[in-house]
Amino acid sequence: MKKSKIIFGVLRLPLDFIAIMAALLLAYYIRPLTDLIPGIQFVYAPELLPNFDDYFRFSIYASIFLILLFVFFGKMYSMKNTEKFGRTFLKIILWVSAWLMFIIAYYFLIVHQLFFSRIALAHIWLLTIVFVGFVRFVIILLQSFLLRFNIGRTRVLIVGVNQIADQCYEKLKNDRHYMIIGALAEKLESRKMGSLKIVGTYDQLEQIVKKYNIEEIIQADEERASDLLGYCRSNQIKYYFIPDLLRIQRTNVEMEMVDDIPLISLKQTPLEGWGAVWKRIFDFLFALIFIIILIPVWLVVSFAIKFDSKGPIIYKSKRQYRDKIFNVYKFRSMRVDADKIKTELIEQNERKGPLFKIKNDPRITKLGRFIRKTSIDELPQLFNVFIGNMSLVGPRPHLPEEVEQYKKHHYQVFAIKPGVTGLAQTRGRSNLDFEEEVKLDVYYIENWSPWFDIKIILKSIAVVLKADGC
Repeated sequence: MKKSKIIFGVLRLPLDFIAIMAALLLAYYIRPLTDLIPGIQFVYAPELLPNFDDYFRFSIYASIFLILLFVFFGKMYSMKNTEKFGRTFLKIILWVSAWLMFIIAYYFLIVHQLFFSRIALAHIWLLTIVFVGFVRFVIILLQSFLLRFNIGRTRVLIVGVNQIADQCYEKLKNDRHYMIIGALAEKLESRKMGSLKIVGTYDQLEQIVKKYNIEEIIQADEERASDLLGYCRSNQIKYYFIPDLLRIQRTNVEMEMVDDIPLISLKQTPLEGWGAVWKRIFDFLFALIFIIILIPVWLVVSFAIKFDSKGPIIYKSKRQYRDKIFNVYKFRSMRVDADKIKTELIEQNERKGPLFKIKNDPRITKLGRFIRKTSIDELPQLFNVFIGNMSLVGPRPHLPEEVEQYKKHHYQVFAIKPGVTGLAQTRGRSNLDFEEEVKLDVYYIENWSPWFDIKIILKSIAVVLKADGC
């Protein structure tokens, strides 16, 4: 998902909160004004006005409650928001009105009194609608401005040349949120299907995706559906199909309407949009907490490594995630020349697939055996999590030379950031075949939830305490 969409998606929530608070506080300050509307005098009883501290606390709780209504019922914080302002404004009116009814009901049924002022309620209702509506209007205006410069526009490729594809194109071509690159056909044809441009054939899919930096694919026929879905998942491209074309049951299905065209998206993972935001916040906070708590461990292990063998305390290992190479930090558990010796030991590899493992690895130091068995060598990866190139839970990161040996379906693990621990590490650690590890990683990717992360972290701690690592 584009960073601009995530930024605007997240930005709406705090700005809405500020707008609601501003409306509530302004309603409090203008209530004493009895001649706010020329020619109309409002009755005002100062003794009924609550003190500011009590009203401020009420405003915070009321603002949070309205935000929750927007989140769970109004569906107003979708990361991919192409909704027009008119529809958004109607939602604001609806849920602000419902919110006000809840406030009145709360005072009547729980507090056993009426709200301190009916006029203040009217002010709150009107000001909240105006302020939140203004915030949303400015955000949409800013997004529209950026879209003129192609910032935030999604590059879309349509697969299939038929009447449905042409109708889809006609609906989307005038929507600034999308940039329709063209369509793929079974064979290159000189003609066009309506005004939809044919940019290549099915066999040229990879070249077309790379050439135009395609971000979303809409399938309008049934040709090679399974292959196309697998390709999209392996390359982190959002996949849509038009209903009734694919009669296959899927998980993580989402449907959205673009005008009167229903588009069904097969999400590879729930870790999109707010899921990604939640996971990053979770990773950052827990990594920071563990880094601070483990300061005594950092000191003791550092001195022990220096005393045990020559070489640096921290070992930097090059790992690959998608097309990026980054350093993974670990406590050094091997000899300094371990990477050179590895080439001499390749024939002794006991693990199927691209990964390397042998029993009684001669490169491991005496202390290294202990810190690897207890997984203490992995602790510096908390700094990888803190800076954002790894997550606490996810597929293990692999060496570039190992990634080169991936088969096509293995690239599905690149759907999310690599992790310090993962489902595979709780089900057999390095004793699993690579194919089994990938299957577990894909299962985690497709079934992610915050609770799933917590369960894996707790199980990982149990595995470490048993000290049955390599």
